[in-house]
Amino acid sequence: MTAISVNDSFIIEVNDTEPSSITILFTSVPPMACFWIMLIFLIPSIICSFFLLYNLFFDRKLRNALNNHVIIALLIVGLAFLLLDIPNYLIFTRLGYVWPQSTGICYLWCFVNLACFNLFGFLMVWATIERHILVFHNHWINTQIKCFLIHYLPLTIIILYCLSFYTIVIFFPSCENKFDYTQNWCAYPCYSYDNNIL
Repeated sequence: MTAISVNDSFIIEVNDTEPSSITILFTSVPPMACFWIMLIFLIPSIICSFFLLYNLFFDRKLRNALNNHVIIALLIVGLAFLLLDIPNYLIFTRLGYVWPQSTGICYLWCFVNLACFNLFGFLMVWATIERHILVFHNHWINTQIKCFLIHYLPLTIIILYCLSFYTIVIFFPSCENKFDYTQNWCAYPCYSYDNNIL
């Protein structure tokens, strides 16, 4: 049985005799099984995302409720992830390499994967903070200026920060990206392993 060690968000194979702080037993799932399992769940999740967004956009009462704005942002980010990242991963799982093999696909895949994943996390954090404010401190948003400063401005800053940060480090890096078409996400962009950049 092969053991893997998770260290600084990299997965490293280790021998069973080496001590490790976090060791996970690894049993491989055949790539075709992964492909079909992901595809089976991908289709209903896309349908549900469109259905929820349709209801949130076209029902004025739901659209204007402050507590739904971050949910709408989460659904849009999740839908972008479902439509752009997961299909590329399915193609990679099915073929064993990135197809089509172009740097544009690698840039897009890295951007969507990293930006959407991290933006989703930031939005979830803001959703919990905002939910607390809306429930326990609703007087903080009782005027238009307070509502703008407490509700709209943080949401806008979070979205713009994530998108601009990943646009700069992925599309305009100060190092050279070396894409490997035999790796997920064409391997990671150079900023993730070049510590001088950040």
